[in-house]
Amino acid sequence: MTGQPHEQEWDAVPPGTAPAPYGVPPGYAPPQPYAPQPYGTTPYGQPGHGPAAYGPPAYGPPPGWGYGAPLAPPVWPAGPGRPGVATAAGVLGIVAGGLSVFMGLILTIAVLSGDEDGAGVVLMLGLPCGAALLTGGIRLLNRQSPTVLFAASLAAVVVLFLALVVGATTLDSDGIVGLSVFLVLALPLPVLTAVFARLPATVGWAAARP
Repeated sequence: MTGQPHEQEWDAVPPGTAPAPYGVPPGYAPPQPYAPQPYGTTPYGQPGHGPAAYGPPAYGPPPGWGYGAPLAPPVWPAGPGRPGVATAAGVLGIVAGGLSVFMGLILTIAVLSGDEDGAGVVLMLGLPCGAALLTGGIRLLNRQSPTVLFAASLAAVVVLFLALVVGATTLDSDGIVGLSVFLVLALPLPVLTAVFARLPATVGWAAARP
């Protein structure tokens, strides 16, 4: 003490209890001056990042590929779907087979009743031809060989022409005209079926079955 009323000894104030300046929160320390960090290190104890390593990219097959990886099943060159001509051949074969079986049953009943002539007897062969057409059409739609469908179509065409030849020798003019009209209506189905069944797209698609 110096005897002056406005003076105060500094030893009377405990350390750390002096009031902080205006606008500074208690316990706040002024920031330290920035010091540049050496390259490759970061402050606060974080690991440093060095220069990125450059080099040629690694070439090789992607993961999961290799000599031991399973091979994909072969795909028909024209696409994974069924060709339109194969679908047409199978559907026409089923339609022609169903009609042939129906007509064969009617002619069989007529012949057994004694109401038919030689042409009707020949057309009775349409019954087994129709069954073969049905079988071949279903097989082709299931991606099996079209050979059965093609052979059944040719057999149906042969039966129709044979019925025309027999009818020409046993029927009168009106009967021949009626038989000719029937053959003209019945012939396109087996002919188109045989053509579609032997097209390269149909045969190749059926042969490429996995």
